[in-house]
Amino acid sequence: MGTMSVIEWHDGLNVGVAFMDHDHTEAANAINAMAQASGQDRLVQLDHFIDHCRDHFAREEVLMGKVGFFALGCHQGEHQRVLAELAQVRERLAGGDQQDEYFTRALPQWLMNHRNTMDFVTAEFARAAGYSE
Repeated sequence: MGTMSVIEWHDGLNVGVAFMDHDHTEAANAINAMAQASGQDRLVQLDHFIDHCRDHFAREEVLMGKVGFFALGCHQGEHQRVLAELAQVRERLAGGDQQDEYFTRALPQWLMNHRNTMDFVTAEFARAAGYSE
């Protein structure tokens, strides 16, 4: 089986805030790699992905605080929910359940939905508020 992407990321998905766009590209690449991996390899990759998410979410939350984003609490809550979900998935994966459906469908769908809603609105608000890197 060749490499198949579960998420097709491209520049058209950029939200216009450089660190967010860079992090989202990395996240999409990581999700594609985890979907292809299995066993211990998938677990190691998931640990890296969880670290990536923690760092990315922290950067976004600093940005939201700086620009006075109106939905910071809501967006932060979604970040916390996803980190809790990833911790549960990690436990199941460590216990031998490959969680294929999560890595091939649920996680890629979440990234796209999150980008299209919360992250898009956050980036638009930040730019309108004069944020620049």
